[in-house]
Formats: sequence, structure tokens, C-alpha cells
Amino acid sequence: MSTINISLPADQVSFIDGLVKEHGFSNRSEFVRSVFRFLKKNPATLAQASTFPLISPSTKNGNEVIKSFRNTGLYSEDFLKDIEEGINRSEYFTKTSTNF
Repeated sequence: MSTINISLPADQVSFIDGLVKEHGFSNRSEFVRSVFRFLKKNPATLAQASTFPLISPSTKNGNEVIKSFRNTGLYSEDFLKDIEEGINRSEYFTKTSTNF
């Protein structure tokens, strides 16, 4: 059996440790092997996981998307400008104005 190393944030390690204990796995490795066996038998789950959390927004209105980012208060104006430029280049979103 091969060994691989991965780096995870502390909250994910705690989550895994909780699942190991809750579901009676002997250790983290057995848990991870079980997850891989499940994914191998359920490829649709893996396809869904590959886009999470990058799911499509609930609207195609670029102005609404930018407004929702801005309303969180979490993002700089430079970041919002980059998002706006990306939306304006995208064929997915309706075009935006620069009046936010």
C-alpha cells in the first residue's frame, strides 16, 4: 500500500476525526479509503464535489451578483472591480453597468 500526505486546515481534521469516531473507523486512513471506495462507485458525487462551492449563482444579472458581493462588506473595491470585469467578459451573465 502506498502512502500519500495531504495538508488540511484544523477544522477539517477535527471534522474527519469526529466522523472516524462517530462511524467506528479504526483510523483516519481507513476513513479516507472508505470515502474513495464510495466515490469510485458513485462518480456523480465526485462530479458534484468538483464544482462545490463554485456553483452557479441564482441570477444571471451581473448587477445583482456584484451588489450581493458588495453588500457583504468582505471584499475590497479592487476585488469587486475584477469581478465586474469578469462578469462583463462572460457570456453567462447579462452585462453590467459601472454604476454600483
